Amino acid sequence: MPTVLDKIALDLRTAVLAADHAGAQRLAAEYTKALTEFWEALPEPARVSSTLATQANELLTWARGMTIVQRAILGEQLAVLEKSMRYATDQAAKQQSSIHISL
Repeated sequence: MPTVLDKIALDLRTAVLAADHAGAQRLAAEYTKALTEFWEALPEPARVSSTLATQANELLTWARGMTIVQRAILGEQLAVLEKSMRYATDQAAKQQSSIHISL
């Protein structure tokens, strides 16, 4: 794989692992463009023996899968947070109603 593609692929992996979805989207587009340019410049015999298509497919499949997993985890965390907020609100309301002042 050419050095430029290697660097973009590494940056894409880094962005995905950091949950930088906007950066990952930009890098995926950049990677696809660079890959297309490189592939079109290859002579036909080199294309036949190249593993570049397989590597690109594996990278983009991995990035997609990781993004799906990250979003699922974030969704679960949000649900827990929302439940905690409801519980805290309910507890605060109960504490306020149990205070009695007698003169």
